[in-house]
Amino acid sequence: MSSTPPAPKADVLSRVRLLATDVDGVLTDGTLYYGEGGESLKAFNVRDGLGLRMLDDAGISVAVISARSSPALARRMGDLGVRHVLVGRRDKAAALAELLAELSLTAADAAYIGDDLLDREVSLRVGLAIAVADADPTLRATAAWVTRAPGGRGAVREVADAILAARTGTRFRVVIPTRYAASRLPGKPLRDLAGRPMIAHVWDRAVESGAAEVLVATDDQRIAEVVDGFGGAARMTSADHPSGTDRIAEVAAAEGWDGTDVVVNLQGDEPLMDPALIGMVARSLAEQPGAGIATAAAPITDPAELFDENAVKVVVDGAGMAHLFSRAPVPWVRGAFAGGVPRALPAGVPFLRHIGLYAYRVDVLRRITAASPAAIEVAERLEQLRALDLGIGIHVTCVDRAPAAGVDTEEDLARAAQALAEGER
Repeated sequence: MSSTPPAPKADVLSRVRLLATDVDGVLTDGTLYYGEGGESLKAFNVRDGLGLRMLDDAGISVAVISARSSPALARRMGDLGVRHVLVGRRDKAAALAELLAELSLTAADAAYIGDDLLDREVSLRVGLAIAVADADPTLRATAAWVTRAPGGRGAVREVADAILAARTGTRFRVVIPTRYAASRLPGKPLRDLAGRPMIAHVWDRAVESGAAEVLVATDDQRIAEVVDGFGGAARMTSADHPSGTDRIAEVAAAEGWDGTDVVVNLQGDEPLMDPALIGMVARSLAEQPGAGIATAAAPITDPAELFDENAVKVVVDGAGMAHLFSRAPVPWVRGAFAGGVPRALPAGVPFLRHIGLYAYRVDVLRRITAASPAAIEVAERLEQLRALDLGIGIHVTCVDRAPAAGVDTEEDLARAAQALAEGER
């Protein structure tokens, strides 16, 4: 499998002055609805639309270039206030050139999001060529960035968030708590993975996220020496910490970080973590003044996964705030689960698996680690329940799919090596 280019660095994103996008397969999932008068409906993603409005509010021009035109497209773009709507244009490169001249911009100022071969020519002529996750393989192969989300399901919002973060300077740190001892895989951080110690790959994912600073927090000198050896930065911490969160809190105190600073907890056994997701979680916390923690979740479609106690589930409200984390199958659907694991999950119920990636405000980090474990936390063996017990809001960013699992066993290590060799992350 070919490598997937991650989000560009902030200096590239901050140069974008125009974001142009295709419609079907990018702003929608490609589904077309026809009535008596022809194409009449399109399923636009609400979050993607909000992303376009956010860009416009920030002074970044937004354009839609489509080979088709429809009343549904005209109405939606009108609702969003998109002023540059170029429809019926199969020669999208020519359409973009006309728009750039009108706006007194150059091709280097433009980014373009596409999904099929009709977008290839225009993608080759812009400063930043972007393909959605489910785009044509040829387009993905030539794109400078392939989004994590598919078209019509958050890809445009992912791009908008990254551009805005680069322009506004959303600043966050990543701390990687790691220890040498591991019952199932001793010496795990230093195990060879594709010719390098595993901790080096985790470090790379953190750096690729756009973090302002990355540190490894450890209690083992061997890990610190290896991190220093590949050019990373390690901090020695107490061997008595019961969790990685406590280890990060010690680093935050020693470094003198401000209480409002944002720090992401990236576990030392996550060499395949998506860097874009790290940045996404950090930005979601920065954008949510009512939250003290941000994390992520992905849909559950397999009944066995819902009933697996090793898969942590989360229930969120309409604002994306967590109500509950549990190892039990929640929400429990009365009557549907009485006979045990069903063959299929009930339709229309949002079953979500928690992704163990956290962003904290430093003052919240201090508060959590100073508190005693909550009874529900001890029962479920889920540390995040302490925050809910303390009344600390946790914002949950929902993504279409979870990143690859971390490394706990020899089999996991082999799987991660294969994924890295094939360019999967």
